Amino acid sequence: MAKLLFPLRLVTVLLGLLSRTVFGVALDDIFIVQSGSTHGGCDAHYDQSAKTGTLDQWLDEINFALSTAIDGIDEYNTNPRVRKALDIWFGIHNGGSLRAGSDDTLAQIDWVGDRLKDVQDFLSFADRSDAPGQPRFPLHGNRYLFCGSDFLTLKATNTPAQDWQAQNILDEHGNVVNIAGVPSYAEALAADPNAASWWSGDRSPINGYYFAEIAGSYCDIEGNLGLTAVIRELEADITGTPTVRGDIESVIICPFNFDNSNPKPVNYSLASGNIVQGTNLKDVVPKSATFLHEAFHVVFGVVHNDGDTDDHGFLEGDEFYDMIELIKQAKNNPQTKAQRNPENYVYFVTHMFYLLGTTDDDIRANWDFAPMGRGRNRIVGATDQLRNAEDP
Repeated sequence: MAKLLFPLRLVTVLLGLLSRTVFGVALDDIFIVQSGSTHGGCDAHYDQSAKTGTLDQWLDEINFALSTAIDGIDEYNTNPRVRKALDIWFGIHNGGSLRAGSDDTLAQIDWVGDRLKDVQDFLSFADRSDAPGQPRFPLHGNRYLFCGSDFLTLKATNTPAQDWQAQNILDEHGNVVNIAGVPSYAEALAADPNAASWWSGDRSPINGYYFAEIAGSYCDIEGNLGLTAVIRELEADITGTPTVRGDIESVIICPFNFDNSNPKPVNYSLASGNIVQGTNLKDVVPKSATFLHEAFHVVFGVVHNDGDTDDHGFLEGDEFYDMIELIKQAKNNPQTKAQRNPENYVYFVTHMFYLLGTTDDDIRANWDFAPMGRGRNRIVGATDQLRNAEDP
């Protein structure tokens, strides 16, 4: 498991400056960022020429927070508060420091730690271990970032289907094929009776379709934060039969993440000043957490909650967001749900940042977070660190 790239206790400089020095990654190293101020454009949040802006700051702080969490896991045997956090968010039984016969516990700890490292490698544009200078997750023109869903336009399923060059798809007789007449499109539409076809090519560089009920208006729904989807590009071969050219990964961050109406704190550092006795961890998860959540979907793809537990598949569609539900799943379904649910990782990373990564000595020395209360009144609140540190 990877160690921090710098001594944790020597963190005395501003987060943004530290992360830029350590990771040296820009947002457009890992995404093709949609330009403009409308139609999913991110100009208000990222200056592509200067490589600065809110999204750049989010990337910096997430990389720092991930390093803090990875380093925290390495302290499992010596830090009872880390053990408690892994128990809360991932259901990894806190039986004290690892001893002989702890193989299953160790395997779960390593699995969670490796998933965090995978995401950090993606967001830090890290090299492959076996090929210095070659990024582990290279950008091959197939990964896009949008700041809104309004780049998508609704197309009736009885209108001509288009390929990756925005040309009509023809059948073997030279006749135009409608969207519903393309087998893979028909399959996608049939999977959800409410699905519609949303074309991305009118307002973005991607010529492909989303198939969902509300894709283009997703960000118009109050409270929606973001989503990750795959756009399938098709091309026609010489017989006129459409074949898959490639898949485009697309991440959409909704405007609500940047709005003042969003009650979430701007970043981890500013949120630190709001932590007092009883503060609910839910209330100090920063706005950048949406970006981190979607990064898990990009790296691991998706797997529906139907018993399919491949090595890296994460939940999507039936994933969990509510904090109390995250804790419940960690208790009842640790390996099949909690350890494969992006939001559990978001909360764990946030927990570790305030426990180990903040430069605020008062918070780091005095506060941890622990479940408190019952039912609807249950929170994961800031509590006296020394009292919370005792092992069962």
